[in-house]
Amino acid sequence: MRRIAPALQRYFWSLYGRQILDRQHSPWKVPQVRRIVELLQARLSAPGSRVLDAGCGTGEVTLALAQAGFRVTGIDFAPGMLASTREKLPPGLTQSVSVQPMDLNARLRFPDATFDAVTNISVLQLTTNPAFTLGELWRVLKPGGTLVLLHVPQSQSHERSARETIAFRRRGLEARPIWKTILIAVKSWAEHASSIWYWNATELQQLLVECHFESLSLDPGPPILIVAQRPADKP
Repeated sequence: MRRIAPALQRYFWSLYGRQILDRQHSPWKVPQVRRIVELLQARLSAPGSRVLDAGCGTGEVTLALAQAGFRVTGIDFAPGMLASTREKLPPGLTQSVSVQPMDLNARLRFPDATFDAVTNISVLQLTTNPAFTLGELWRVLKPGGTLVLLHVPQSQSHERSARETIAFRRRGLEARPIWKTILIAVKSWAEHASSIWYWNATELQQLLVECHFESLSLDPGPPILIVAQRPADKP
């Protein structure tokens, strides 16, 4: 995926988000979204704390955090993903949610130390330079701010063949026209061709430390779920 031109990537992920992610049952999605909300509720006591959902996709985490009382900014580089998030936004949450186009491979258009927390849910593996992206997330976090990072490791993604992965993902769809199968096939073959970053729990935790985060908790999963923070004593 990283070798494809950015404009084509945006188009692909816009289609995939609206036509697959929004219509695909994932057994871990609902409990993990709930868990992410609970983790941040335990870490952020101030009402209206600001959270960045970096790579918000079709908005499940963004909306759940807003419903929990946080002020949430969701960013994604795929216009279709953002459109889906906006369409799901209830009228009562319009003042709590901002959705903006932004690329995690570039400098984020936020001042330093803007957010109390950042979530990055199954998207770091798609970035060109994960260390750069983590550096930007570190920069926009306030000192002492929280990062919640979720990653599906290679072992879980590669334990099936590409054909088995395609069949597995198709079974989760409400309807299965051929063009949806093609979208799933493109994503599945790209994963099996190793054009995506993968880490085990130890490697991912070490990457965070190298990017100046302090790891607070690690659930090896799968999926891997890490809570980290930007240390309060490091400007």
